[in-house]
Amino acid sequence: MKITRGMLRKLINESMGDHMSDALSIYVGSLRATQLWYHAAHNLTKGTGFSGDHVNLYGEIYQQLQDDFDVAVEKAIGLTQNEYLGCPVGVTKAALDVLVNIPSPADASSLDIAVTALALIESHIAILEDVFNSLEAANELPLGLNDFLASSANRYDTYVYLLNQRLKDV
Repeated sequence: MKITRGMLRKLINESMGDHMSDALSIYVGSLRATQLWYHAAHNLTKGTGFSGDHVNLYGEIYQQLQDDFDVAVEKAIGLTQNEYLGCPVGVTKAALDVLVNIPSPADASSLDIAVTALALIESHIAILEDVFNSLEAANELPLGLNDFLASSANRYDTYVYLLNQRLKDV
């Protein structure tokens, strides 16, 4: 019997299956929560650093997180064939599970927003690393996903630097 490309893809997806779907679901939820929070920080920033925080810090970060979210969901669906990884209800629930544990930027000082922003991006990087390591250990980390997660971590490390620099002014 000749194995077609479609049959091979189905076998690969079945072997990756639930572990990859579970890991990517966690990542997508964290990514959406982080993006939503940073978008709110962009809208709610205030004080003497308003212009820089609004446009060059939170504005830049939430836009990049939005772009990354789109890529992450498409990769997750493409790799697992699990369309529920793009379901707005599931993604929103996963994001809400993260957001309820993070201080809101509403009615927060500019300093409190920056402190929370730093803790949140560091937490998201830790989740990204856990997902990366888990998939790699299970031999379920395709090259494209490896590259996407690694390059995302690199960008997010830059945000850690920028936020640390932002906090030095206090």
